[in-house]
Amino acid sequence: MAYEILKSIVDAEEQALKMKQQAAEDAKTLKTKANEQSSFLLDNIRKEGLHGIDTAAKQAAEDSRMAIQGIRRDAEETCLKIRSQAAEKKEEAIQAIIGKVVGTYGSC
Repeated sequence: MAYEILKSIVDAEEQALKMKQQAAEDAKTLKTKANEQSSFLLDNIRKEGLHGIDTAAKQAAEDSRMAIQGIRRDAEETCLKIRSQAAEKKEEAIQAIIGKVVGTYGSC
C-alpha cells in the first residue's frame, strides 16, 4: 500500500510537471500570436492613418483650388466692371478736357 501511495505521488508530480511544461508552451505560443497580431494591427492602423492623411490632403488641395478659382472669377468680374465704368466715363473725360482746352485757349 505504501508503494501505491508513493507511486501515486510520483505520478501526480510527473503529471504536475507535464502540466507546468504544457502551460509554459501554451503561454509562449499565445505570446507569439499576440505579438504577431499586434504587429498586424499596428501595420493596419498605420496604413489607415496614412490613407486618411492622403485623403485629407487631397480634399484640402481640391478645396483650395476651388477657392482660388472663385477668387479669380470674382477678381475678373470686378476688373470687367471697372473697365466698363472707365469706358463709360471716357467720353465725358474727353469732352471735359476739350472744353477746358478749347474754352480756355480757343476762340469760343
